[in-house]
Amino acid sequence: MATALSQLYQTVKRLRGRRIFIVPTRFGFVYAAFLLLILLGAINYGNSLGHVLVFLLGSLGSVAMLHTYRNIAKIELQHAHANPVFLDQPINFILHFNNPTKHNSHQIEVTSKQVEIKSWRPYQQFMGFQHPHIIDSLCRKQITQTSYRLPSQHRGKQNLGRIRITSQFPLGLFRPWTYFKAPYTALVYPRPAGDLPLPNTSEQGQKSHTNPQKGLDDFSGFSAYRAGDPIHSIAWKALARDDVLRTKNFTSTHGGDLILSWQGVAQLKDVEGKLSQLCRWIVQAETAGISYSLSLPNITINTGRGDAHRHQCLSALALYDS
Repeated sequence: MATALSQLYQTVKRLRGRRIFIVPTRFGFVYAAFLLLILLGAINYGNSLGHVLVFLLGSLGSVAMLHTYRNIAKIELQHAHANPVFLDQPINFILHFNNPTKHNSHQIEVTSKQVEIKSWRPYQQFMGFQHPHIIDSLCRKQITQTSYRLPSQHRGKQNLGRIRITSQFPLGLFRPWTYFKAPYTALVYPRPAGDLPLPNTSEQGQKSHTNPQKGLDDFSGFSAYRAGDPIHSIAWKALARDDVLRTKNFTSTHGGDLILSWQGVAQLKDVEGKLSQLCRWIVQAETAGISYSLSLPNITINTGRGDAHRHQCLSALALYDS
């Protein structure tokens, strides 16, 4: 019995659709005032053609309201995800919108609000939506992916927030909108910054040898540029020659593994500065191809190298809570 009632509720909910708000636009109010003036003139002069024109334009407005409502009524936000970024870099959320109807939807505006404002004023819930993005078309019976960019505001997990979609298609007389609760987050690494040099492996008691390894001394070649690589290591001449962004690699006679520890940045006063310096060291070590470990007051990550290890270390920095 409970299962049957649940299925009936889901069916009714799907048929009814989500709550849609709709109001006239400024042009819509002007349009209504224009019709009122024509109607008053037609009544005053007993002009039948004036009455016909008012009823015709009024019917056009009613049909426009129906089509404007239908343009966003059944759109669903299926999923959203974003790759990690460094602080101050834009977050690129990939939104998956589903249009299950038999018609295409056009000129959909997407905005978001990260902070909910609690106020006794009812209109406050409609304020604070920013970063508009226009989707030209959502094809019928298809899931469409679109890129939605947000500025990174702080390290750690940043919420996508509340999503609002709206449209004025086709005539711009009405403006409907609806909301989506989007429990999706993106990971923001600390900003790679700091002036401290990369620790020397030989000074940390590591075993040294004379075989050249990737390091910071002598030039040894190029590698593909990755976000967070130091600006001074970019091969600008090669970029001007073939328009491909590369990073310069160097060799060193020092071997061993790096230990990137909280004690190594103890001379820095603030926590964010320490995290930024460790982040920069991780990026430099990956660029140089040196294996490294990370030691924080709340976690220790063993020696490693590569994208997975880099993500694990940077995630520990991003989620660090002092």
